[in-house]
Amino acid sequence: MRSNVIITLGLSTGIFLSTLSGCTTNPTDGESVFTGLSSDKRELSLGRQHHPQFVKAFGGEFGSPKLRKYINSIGQLLAQTVERKKFKYIFTVLNSEIVNAFALPGGYIYISRGLLALAGNEAEIAGVLAHELGHINALHHSRRDGQGLLANILMAGVGIASGQHSTKRSQALDLARYITSGALSAYSREHELEADRLALRYMTRAGYDPKAMVSFLKKMRSWSRLQAKRLGQAPDKVDDFNYLATHPAPAERVRLASELSSKYKVRNPILEKKGYLQQINGILFGSDPDQGLILGQVFAHPKLKFRFEVPKNFRLFNTRNAIFAKGPNGATIKFDSARKPSDGPITYYLQDVWWRNRQLRNVETLNINGLDAATGTIQIRGADIRAIVIRKNLQTIYRFIFKTKPDDTGGLARPFRRTTYSFRLLTGREVSNLKPLRIKVVRTKRGDTVSTLARVMAGRDGFSEERFKIINDLYGNTQVRPGQRVKIITN
Repeated sequence: MRSNVIITLGLSTGIFLSTLSGCTTNPTDGESVFTGLSSDKRELSLGRQHHPQFVKAFGGEFGSPKLRKYINSIGQLLAQTVERKKFKYIFTVLNSEIVNAFALPGGYIYISRGLLALAGNEAEIAGVLAHELGHINALHHSRRDGQGLLANILMAGVGIASGQHSTKRSQALDLARYITSGALSAYSREHELEADRLALRYMTRAGYDPKAMVSFLKKMRSWSRLQAKRLGQAPDKVDDFNYLATHPAPAERVRLASELSSKYKVRNPILEKKGYLQQINGILFGSDPDQGLILGQVFAHPKLKFRFEVPKNFRLFNTRNAIFAKGPNGATIKFDSARKPSDGPITYYLQDVWWRNRQLRNVETLNINGLDAATGTIQIRGADIRAIVIRKNLQTIYRFIFKTKPDDTGGLARPFRRTTYSFRLLTGREVSNLKPLRIKVVRTKRGDTVSTLARVMAGRDGFSEERFKIINDLYGNTQVRPGQRVKIITN
């Protein structure tokens, strides 16, 4: 039966495609591609519609007018080299520590301040922006819309081909979802590599060193491996290949980009390291003060005026909705605030509001640095959970969740207790002394080494030396030279 469904699906698809309108010429290579109902006008409308929401979702626009103008100038130079010149390309720096860049339909391109901090020269930024231009110029947004339309039609076709029997129809739909999701993911990997190829084209047309794109891909891979290690994961996971993955394995991208870049020749290519480092000197690194600061093992929030400290073998991560600390053997700490705090007894909120559908055990009240609090325990899916609530005032309740495997609960009881009682409100003076982490560009002196410079960086967590080497393009046993400009992280 399943083979019959595949044959029917293939025949239906072939008939459909043979009569399909909505194909467009890809301006980057002249090939015909299916874009469904998309058009330049629709792309522009979508970009304009989602641009404000996108900027807000990533912390707003970042940077001084000078920095924004500088990044825009790089983008506009590249935009002169592309095939689709109907759009007014808009380049925006996002206030996000995540190392990433994005493109929306209609010419909207975004780059995060986290990526600016990682890059080492102007050509690397040009490679990133050129990649996003590649997505827009190769019609990737429109082609994705077209693929989505095709997938929906295939789903409907399977429903018809499989008849009315519910079991048979369910099996056919499961198969169709697998086929279409695989096809769409394969296109996504293809699009990423195509955008890399186009990035090299645009970079060389603009006069930038194409090898800078390769160096930055290597740097992003090294950075991803470091983040994996900070989470206690195997660093090689960043190279895992999954058939349904939406991006090619990083190692694959580095290899292909390296092969392609050797074919491009630019006379006197632009790299511009000195000017770039001057532009990013002093920019934020890591958390924005408005979102709270991670300072080693301490999380402190200048705006909300509180702080707490996690055990030394845990790593803090700040997200939009919660603070997480990842520890050994899957141990986790989660901290957030109640969406709808109650004004009754603190144990009422713990048992009857937050955990109303669960039966907490060992419920007791606490006093944490003068604040009313309560705690209780429960076991969920084989994990031990300790929940703690702390009332700041009638409008604000903070919450901890400590999660461990049963064999580790006893050993982590004391460290978790210290974290609980480390929570306290900050004085005005303490708030004024909180400083965010920033990138600082310094010149090395005689006697400076990777180790000595890494030791003066803020936020030391056992990975300072590796972090210093990555942000300064130092690999293996490479050492700094006297008078060399390097980036350090400082507050």
